[in-house]
Order: sequence, then structure tokens, then C-alpha cells
Amino acid sequence: MKRKEMMKQTMAFTLALSMLGGLACTVSASEPEKKDTWLSDEMVTITYARPESSLQPYNPDCATVQWIRENLGIDLQVSTYSDYDTKMNTLLAANQLPDLFSIWGNVNDVIGTGSLLELTDLIDQYAPNVQAMFEEEPDTLALAKTYEGEIYALPKFQGKWPDCNGVMFINKTWLDNLGLEVPTTLGELKDVLVAFRDNDANGNGDASDEIPMDFNGWFGAAYSLTNLIGSYGIQLTNWGTDGYFVEDGQVKNYAVDERYKALISYLADLYSEGLIKENAITNDYSMFQSLSRGDENGDALVGVVLGWEETDKFGPTLHDQYVPCGPFADDVDDLGTDEPRWTYDYSGLNMSSNRICMSANCANPEAAMKFMNEFYDSEVSVEVLFGGISDGCLEKTGDDSYKVLDPLDPDTDSGTWKWTSSMADNGPMYIRRATTIDMAQDMTYALEEREQYKEAIARIDMDKEYYPQMLMKYTSEDQNNMAVTQANVTNVTDAYWGLWLTGESNIEDDWDSYVEEVNAAGLQDILAIRQASYDSWKAQ
Repeated sequence: MKRKEMMKQTMAFTLALSMLGGLACTVSASEPEKKDTWLSDEMVTITYARPESSLQPYNPDCATVQWIRENLGIDLQVSTYSDYDTKMNTLLAANQLPDLFSIWGNVNDVIGTGSLLELTDLIDQYAPNVQAMFEEEPDTLALAKTYEGEIYALPKFQGKWPDCNGVMFINKTWLDNLGLEVPTTLGELKDVLVAFRDNDANGNGDASDEIPMDFNGWFGAAYSLTNLIGSYGIQLTNWGTDGYFVEDGQVKNYAVDERYKALISYLADLYSEGLIKENAITNDYSMFQSLSRGDENGDALVGVVLGWEETDKFGPTLHDQYVPCGPFADDVDDLGTDEPRWTYDYSGLNMSSNRICMSANCANPEAAMKFMNEFYDSEVSVEVLFGGISDGCLEKTGDDSYKVLDPLDPDTDSGTWKWTSSMADNGPMYIRRATTIDMAQDMTYALEEREQYKEAIARIDMDKEYYPQMLMKYTSEDQNNMAVTQANVTNVTDAYWGLWLTGESNIEDDWDSYVEEVNAAGLQDILAIRQASYDSWKAQ
């Protein structure tokens, strides 16, 4: 049997997910008995470090690692740490980094220590799967490269995720109970929230326990009400981190835009009438999540809220009460639009940088790179994300097609099971667009829910409005200057929005001085740096 053929039959269901994810470790009975020391005639030691999974700790003596040692000529030594960032900083300071690891913190800071090996030549010689990803998905190459064009860590691409992260859900059962329709404008949304507040919408006999609207986070947060900025014609991409967006090729920040002022005024009006959860701005994510799953009697409590997917957000008993809604046309003032937008997050959801890198002190860089390359095999990649074929997580249904199976634990939802049984979204992988995957229930719902936003997302002008923040490159000096200056800007913006929302301060009275304060903190300097980087990206 040829080496590559054997790799596809054996590595594909065991290599990446079990031994490195710190998760399930089982071995299929179909594994070949013949050894194939494809990396070297001698046993090669490779050390690897990863964050420890909170769902299932790594077993260093698991059967998969033993099989790799016996059949692939690798003495794989895996370490996992619950305090990963702290541990890696300690190892970095002691010059004792493992051969392979995922980046923590700012990659430029780690590169600056000289602790990482530049990978370009190794990729050219020993990583055909990685090369295929770079050629077929050029944005992954742009993501991997530094400002100087060097590669110190490999990204991932999982091209099956949807176009947007956050979905705004509304309780359709409540609407039906009150004889209402799903709102389509900001004015209609307020009317519905008032009805939720004033009536026993959940039908439990208590007209005071309904929470019309809830949210979590703010600037760039996936489930915050800043998603409604699209009602004013502002097109956010990749969460609009820190408020940055592009309009007609110009990099802007909505924190000083009159349309942001209009949004805050609208939301402050909702809050003043008791239509937004009073302590939403202080609740953490766990509180935000649990509230949406109802009370101890199984009654829904929240009318409108943002989330990832209905079963994840509302749990197994309430999810069928909710439907997606928005974006909402603006019928409140003349700053909005009749063709509202919704955040476009495809790149952010399907690509991430720095999934695996190599220490400059690695004794066997050739072997380590060949090993890294196998993560990007088409079948291995699917298993990295969803779990192993031999572990009962995945079924191969064709040459390049797979079915994600129901959780083996009937009490576990599909999303949790994925994170229990694989490296999930944190792993190195390249899932080809041509690969067919019959998704589990949670992802099926997620994709169906986002049909709500197809029309709005189709309005984006990719030439003049798409802002790929994650692909922007900066000199070390610019990176450091932006980090310091952004902290100063954020101190100002974060100090105001909560005060305005809750009515502790009035945005009409504060706006002009606020804009001056934000600009004095250095926003215009950041915009100039970002514009130069954006223009450079466009030129390429």
C-alpha cells in the first residue's frame, strides 16, 4: 500500500483530534499492523503543548499516541495546561518551549523574542496540504504572513460556517399569543417590545416576568445591540471590532458617526421605557445565556435577544418558540435606511490565525512540518473539527463527503459534544469548499436561521465596503502605537455608551464634547494607520 493511501486510511481518523485535542483517544480495529516510519528511519521525538479542554482532560497514555509511536516513528509527547497562557510565558522566559504549540497572546510579541521558526521553506518542501490551502484560499496565506511577508504560524480554514455570527431571535409564540407579526422596522420593533412588556406574553399568569429585550457586550460583540447599526446603513464586517468599518473605500469608526448617535438615542428610549433588561450591561455571558433558557417552570422569559443558534441559546425545550428577525428598516428618523444591513462575518467565522507553530529550538523541523501538514489533509481536517470516524462522531459517506453523527451521549447537545470529542474550532485544519458535510442539528439550524439575512448581506459592496481587519498588516511600530492609542480611545467610548443607554447622561448634551474627546485620545491617528494598511491590501 502506498504511504499516502495508508495515511488517508489511518491518520484520517486518529491523528489530529485524539492525541492533540486532549480529548477522546480510541483506535480503530482496522489499523494496519505494518509499520511505516514515514518521517524517519529513526524514532523522532516531537513535543506538543495545547490548552487543556475543560470538558475532557487529555490522556497522555491513550491508545492513539501509542499507535503513532509504534507505526509512524514519532515519539509524541503531548502536554496540556489549564493555565495555558501563563505556562507558555513561563516556558518562553526559560527558553523551554515545546516543538509545536498554538500561539498565545500577540504573535508579534512572540516573534520578537526569536522563539519561533520561520516556516516558508519548510512549507515549500514538506507541506503540500498547506500549500494547497494557500493556493486555493489566498486569504489564508495573507492571514499567515507577517508585515514582512514571513510565516511563523499556520492558520485554519473551515469553509462551511455561515456568513454572520449573531442572529436576532424573537419569541414567535409570544407574538402569536398577542396577535402580532414579526416586526420589520425599528418602530414596529418598539411596538412589539411594548406589547411584550404590558401583557402576559408567555401566558403564565404573571404579566411582570417578561423581559422584552436582552443583549450582551458592546463594541464588536457578536450578541450586542450594536448589530442594529446596520439599520442606519453602516456595513460591519467581521464583528466590526472596536467600531471600525469601510465606506466608499474610507476607513471609519462608527463611535464618532452621527448614525451611532441615532442608534444610541433609539436604544436609550427603549431602555427608559423598561424594554431592555435593566442590568444587561453588567451581566456576564453565563447570566445572559441562562436567562434565555427560561425559568424553573419552563416558561420563556426573553422576547428578543441575539445568539448563535436556537438550541444553543434557548435549550432543548424552548428553542422552537423562537424565529430569526431583522434587520430592521429605520422608520424613526432620517439617518437610517430602507435597505438595512447585517454584519458580514464569513472570514472571521471560517478563518483564524496562529493555530500551530514551531519552536526555533525544534530538533527535527522536517519531521515536525510533515506532522503539521497532516492536519491539513482533507479527511483529517473534518475530523479535527467534528471528531473521529472510528470514535463514532463522523461517518464517511463518499470520496469527499461526511455525515456528522448524533452525540453518543443522548443528554448532550451536538455543539457540546463536538467540543468534547474533537479539537473543534481551535484546531489546525483546511476544510475544502468542495467537501460535503451533512451537519449535526445545531449547524443545520444555524445555517437555516441565517437565510434571514441573505438579502441584507447581498447588499454589501465587496470592493468599497468589505473591511478585512484580520488580514491587515502593520509594522511593529504601528502595531504598538495602535494598541496604546486604542486603549485610550476605548476608555472614552466605554465610559459613555452605558451612561447614555441607561439615561444617566444625555447623548444630545454630550455628543460634541465626546467626539472631541475621542479624537483627542488618538482616533484619527489610528484611522490614518488603518487606512494605509487597507489601501496596501487593496493594491495587492
